[in-house]
Amino acid sequence: MINKFYKNLKYNIKEAVIVFSFMLLIIIAISLSGFKSSNNYKGKQLHQGGLYIGKILSSSSLSFDRNQKQEFRKLNNFIIDNNISKNGFPFIIYTSKTEEVIQYIVALPVESCKNIKLPLKFVCNYFPKQDVLTVIHEGYLFDRNKAWHILDSEISKQNKKIFNAPFEIFWKGNEQSRDSTTWITGVYYPIK
Repeated sequence: MINKFYKNLKYNIKEAVIVFSFMLLIIIAISLSGFKSSNNYKGKQLHQGGLYIGKILSSSSLSFDRNQKQEFRKLNNFIIDNNISKNGFPFIIYTSKTEEVIQYIVALPVESCKNIKLPLKFVCNYFPKQDVLTVIHEGYLFDRNKAWHILDSEISKQNKKIFNAPFEIFWKGNEQSRDSTTWITGVYYPIK
C-alpha cells in the first residue's frame, strides 16, 4: 500500500512539474514579446446613444469575461435569427459592480425595436445621448481595469459626478481579429 501511494505521489509530482514548467514558459514568452496594453485618456466627449437590444445579467467577477463572451454570442444569434438590423458595435452597460458580483447588460445597437418578441431578461431600449469621460484601451481585455482607474482618477480631479451607468464599447474585438493585442475598447463614465 505504501508502495502504491509512493508511485501515485511520484506521478502527481511529475505532472505538477510539467504543468508548472509549461505555464512558466508561457509567462516568459508573453513578457519577452514586449507587448503591453495601452490606455489613452480622451477627456470629455459626447456619446450619441441609440436603440439597443440587450440581455440583463449577473456574474461573479471571476467568471464575468467568460460569461459576457458567451452571452454576446447568444444575443448576436438572436438578432440574426430574427432578421434584426444591427447599427453599431457591441457594448456593456454596468448597472452594479462590486468586488464579487457584476450586474450588467450585454447590448447590440439596432435600427428598430418594433415587432420584436423578446425572451425573458431581454430588453429593447434607448441608450441616451450624453457627455462622457473617455479612455480608449488598446490590447488585452483582462487588464482594462487600468482604464477604469484612469477614469476614477479623472472624476475626482475634475470634481465631476457619474450621471448614468458606466459602459464599454468594443470597437474592435474577437469578431474582427483573433489577435487580442489589436483589440480596441472604449471605456466611458457618463458625467454631469
